[in-house]
Amino acid sequence: MEEAQLDYVLVPLGLFVFGLYHIWLLFTIHFYPRRTVIGLNAESRHQWVFSMMTDPLKNGVLVVQTIRNNIMASTLLATTAITLSSLISVFASSSSQSSNTSSQLVYGNKTSIVSSIKSANANIPERNNTVN
Repeated sequence: MEEAQLDYVLVPLGLFVFGLYHIWLLFTIHFYPRRTVIGLNAESRHQWVFSMMTDPLKNGVLVVQTIRNNIMASTLLATTAITLSSLISVFASSSSQSSNTSSQLVYGNKTSIVSSIKSANANIPERNNTVN
C-alpha cells in the first residue's frame, strides 16, 4: 500500500479506536464506577459534601475555598489545553519553505484536506481515566 493511501485506512481506524474507547469508558463509568478515576472522584466528592454539611458553621469557609480552588484549577487546565492545542496546530501547519519540519512531522498524504483531518485529530483531548 502506498504511503499516501495508508492515511485512508489509518486515520479512520484511529478515530474508530478513539470512539470505541470512549464508549467503553462511558459504559464502565455507568455500570462499574469504582473502576475509573471519574467514578472514584465522584464518590469521594459525594462523601466529602456530606461530611462538610454536618457542621456548616465550622466548615463554611473551607467549602468556599475548596470550590474556588477547584474552579481555579479547572481554568488553569483549560487554558493549558487550549494553549497546547494552538501550539500543535501552528507547529503542524507551518509551511515555511526554509525549513521542511512540517513535512517531516506529517506522515503520509500531505494534501490540504487530509492535513486538516490529521491536525483536528491531534487536537482532540484524551484523558486516561482508568484505574488499574
